[in-house]
Amino acid sequence: MDASMEELQQRYGERYKWWVMMTVMIGTMTMSLSSTIVNVALPDVMSTFDISHTMGQWLVTAFLASMAIGMLLNVWMVDRFGPRATYMGSLLVFIVAALAGGFAINFGMLIVVRIVQGLIAGMVQPLAMLMLYAVFPLNQRGQAMGLYAMGVVLGPTVGPVVGGVLVDWWSWRAVFLVVLPFCLAAFYLGSTFLSRPASTPPVHRRLDTPGILLLSGWMIALLWGLSEGPHQGWTSPVVMAAMAGTVVLFIAFALRQFKSRSPLLALGIFRYPGFGPAFVVAMLTGAGLFGSVYLLPMLVQTAMGKSASAAGMLLMPAGLAMALSFPVIGRLTDRVLPKILVAGGLVIFAISCIVLSEVGLGTSLVLVALMAALGRVGLAMTMPPVVIGAVSIVPPEMVNQATGLISFARQFGGSLGVTLSAVLLQEQTHWAAGLGIPLTFPGFQDAFALMALFYLLGLYPMARMRTPPREHREAATT
Repeated sequence: MDASMEELQQRYGERYKWWVMMTVMIGTMTMSLSSTIVNVALPDVMSTFDISHTMGQWLVTAFLASMAIGMLLNVWMVDRFGPRATYMGSLLVFIVAALAGGFAINFGMLIVVRIVQGLIAGMVQPLAMLMLYAVFPLNQRGQAMGLYAMGVVLGPTVGPVVGGVLVDWWSWRAVFLVVLPFCLAAFYLGSTFLSRPASTPPVHRRLDTPGILLLSGWMIALLWGLSEGPHQGWTSPVVMAAMAGTVVLFIAFALRQFKSRSPLLALGIFRYPGFGPAFVVAMLTGAGLFGSVYLLPMLVQTAMGKSASAAGMLLMPAGLAMALSFPVIGRLTDRVLPKILVAGGLVIFAISCIVLSEVGLGTSLVLVALMAALGRVGLAMTMPPVVIGAVSIVPPEMVNQATGLISFARQFGGSLGVTLSAVLLQEQTHWAAGLGIPLTFPGFQDAFALMALFYLLGLYPMARMRTPPREHREAATT
């Protein structure tokens, strides 16, 4: 079906906007579910292909890093092809990637699949908000965004639970294939309820291909260099070359962004006092969120010897705690200084990590689940205040670029958090292998202790964040 928005609104009346809501919710929930569903399958994947921790973490890191890049490609794709074609095409590519992941014959194929899935997920999340804004009236957009946000959080929450059950009952391959029915449903709904583009010709915005390549280059060089350190040696020529390449490519990328008329990342925003600290805190938030989602299933399955289902169920309360915290934190942001909320969130997450750094053979799963949930509440306390603090110090015409940079910081921080966690686990694995024993708790203890240290150190940039005026906080949360 290829109808205009006006024709579809006349055909379905008041129900039309809710059909669009269901359409984009199914698509985005499916893709956000894919961001975490693989985590509980990592031990089985590592066993199947006989790979190390630093290799296995690429299934998570590749998704997060490419998702950050996909978010930057969204504007060009929508301008060039329109929202409907971008959404439908993204679903088709995601379906092909899911099939390829389910029938992958080697680990390299899985990495390519996760890169593609991350790119698509990064493009679709902001695209979904754009389509909802188009069909909901001004006085209902807040309600629409609230429902959409709940759906985006729900996907990663149920992902580990569904993944754990599938791994125990069938195989790790099922975590890739399970998304297919939902993708097909979203494609059918999209072909029925998403309107054709307006008669205006597409905008032929030039894609900053050199910027994309430089951005991808320095991110890959950094993450690869970190992951190879435990294997090649931190002073080996290849690792040192990767780190040097990171610096060179980053400088080249920054120079291009400053000179570009339409940069991928508006780095000039860092000139505004207070934005840099908000960026750092957003990176820490991403590192804590995705690093803990990576570590906890590995801890439960490898060191504690529990099933994949148990690992998945462990993360369910944490995801629900985070989802339920967002509305409360949003209201508190109007009444409490953002710095206070951010400081409280950093300390709460650090406390949960300190407790988890003491986990041992006699630790109960209930305590681990409670600490995971406590940490998510702490993370939820940092997210809205950081965004509001960042956008309130830039001119109105730069708000979109500011939110884009904060989103990038969170995704990039997540990839760094996962990589550093895997590096610590791999170093402990080498140490344990030298003693002829399997990896147990020390690697996980060190990883959680490092997270706690990072979050306590995050109190310094938090103190340098600017406090937005009350009217800015109220405007940002309505």
